[in-house]
Amino acid sequence: MMGVAAFLIVSAYGYMHGPLEAVAKNLVGKNELPLRGKLRQPVAPKNAVFGMIYINTRDNREYIFDGAQWVPHDYTVDEFYRQQESAQLQIAKGLSPSGAPDAGTGAQPQFLPAGEVLPPGNCGTGTGAHDKHGAFECQVCHYVGGVLCFDVNGPAVSPGNPLPSFDATAKTCSNIACHGVPAGTFSYYFPGGDGEPVLNTVTYGGNTVPTPSWYATGLGCGACHPNPPRNGSSGSNVWHSGYHAGGPTTAPNQCQFCHPDASGTGGLGTTITNPTLHANGIVNVQATFRSTCFGCH
Repeated sequence: MMGVAAFLIVSAYGYMHGPLEAVAKNLVGKNELPLRGKLRQPVAPKNAVFGMIYINTRDNREYIFDGAQWVPHDYTVDEFYRQQESAQLQIAKGLSPSGAPDAGTGAQPQFLPAGEVLPPGNCGTGTGAHDKHGAFECQVCHYVGGVLCFDVNGPAVSPGNPLPSFDATAKTCSNIACHGVPAGTFSYYFPGGDGEPVLNTVTYGGNTVPTPSWYATGLGCGACHPNPPRNGSSGSNVWHSGYHAGGPTTAPNQCQFCHPDASGTGGLGTTITNPTLHANGIVNVQATFRSTCFGCH
């Protein structure tokens, strides 16, 4: 997401299921959040959304919620993220954060049964968009073998919206839940005129998307939403203006600065880095704050 340094919502909502109000880490409604988001208490608030600030009265330090966790709301935030990234790299290399070999869990790897292994060069090649839909079971669309019949309980169906269909002549799909962004609202905190964080709510999604041909290629991010997204209320478009903390080529205007599920360059999305997270039906945002962000946040 390019625009105002953003937010992550941790949610258990289903896959692209209708209008959503994504506001809090544990799914509380916005009416359960304070209008002013600067709290002073001995423990972190139970309910948190992006931009909320909390002053720990035990150590007298200030923290800000980056969408997934509480981080220092001061110049030490740069070192905080640096150490966190270093620890994650160590774990990825099979080491503990201290650099020692990780003993692991002892779980054994799972292998495919022999009947599911094909010899090289005899894997078969699907036509049209079969490759890009390879992450889904055939039954998602082909409810009966050899016949295209959408499963009404599958991810292609969005409750409350028209059922998906396939035009066998034009070879195009319509009303596919994962080809669009359902309308919803997003609540977050941003400093008001007096500098104190105020609860804001904006709309997103609900946009009309292309109905691609099964044989279409090169659609990219624009197949499901504008690239970058520019729908919803005017407030939500600010984040995708390309001029947050600099021009379109600066880091704060690239998808990965705020979104853990996509990346891009030049202010445009180019890659989905986490397909499961990207298609969970909600806004996924986690900003990696920098100390320079705190001139505004």
